[in-house]
Amino acid sequence: MRAERATDDVGRQLERYRAWQRRFLASPSDAAVRAGFQDAVAALCAVTSRRCGREAAEAAERGPLPASARPDSARRPAPPGSD
Repeated sequence: MRAERATDDVGRQLERYRAWQRRFLASPSDAAVRAGFQDAVAALCAVTSRRCGREAAEAAERGPLPASARPDSARRPAPPGSD
């Protein structure tokens, strides 16, 4: 259930991002539109864990990673001196 909610949230944020992107491309000098687009970029980056809006949109469009491709903290080496 939790993964489904996360996927729904990513989808909603991607739709919001695309809508603001269209507005921004139509009126790049409008400060209110620019602010709305920046907020949409920030929200999409937050839900996809990406730092760049374009990368976040691409990640959202690709969909969730299969379990075998997800980063796993258990596979990461321990930091030096932690043993």
